[in-house]
Amino acid sequence: MGMNEISIWILIRRYDCLESDSDELQSSVHHFTLVPRLTFDDLKLSVFCWIGVEDDGSRVLKIRNYDNKLIPLSALLNGSKQEKPFIIDVVRVHQFCPAKKRSVPPGYIEAIKSKLGDLEKRVILAENSFPVVTSSHIQALEAEAFQLANCVSFLDRRLDELAPAHWKSQIGSPI
Repeated sequence: MGMNEISIWILIRRYDCLESDSDELQSSVHHFTLVPRLTFDDLKLSVFCWIGVEDDGSRVLKIRNYDNKLIPLSALLNGSKQEKPFIIDVVRVHQFCPAKKRSVPPGYIEAIKSKLGDLEKRVILAENSFPVVTSSHIQALEAEAFQLANCVSFLDRRLDELAPAHWKSQIGSPI
């Protein structure tokens, strides 16, 4: 494994394969490696490939840390150890809570879907631009430090020019 690869351990629990409450849950621990600069879509595609299912909207992936707390998909890029693997629960849509007839008008549902899609796009753009923001922040800090160094240098020269001789002798002597 190269130094720039991310090693992750994942416990995959397949609730979508359960036909009844008496069936046994399929779970297995797997080791995978990722490259650091994966996009959201590539990471999502990789996870679906690891599980062996298609991303057709019929399943929901619940990604959890070893403490069983829900985490975002991008947290997989932090890596994990075999003792504390990530947990991915694969469930069917409405598997544990049956769908009921909707009392919401279809136009409202479409408006919410478009708002959610727009929000998802904005989050993806924000995640993708984070390295750019960091580098521009560093450049701004470097520019400010350079400007501050110029001001200090100017004030130091002016102090040398304008300070009386007896001040200069006192500045160099200990108090």
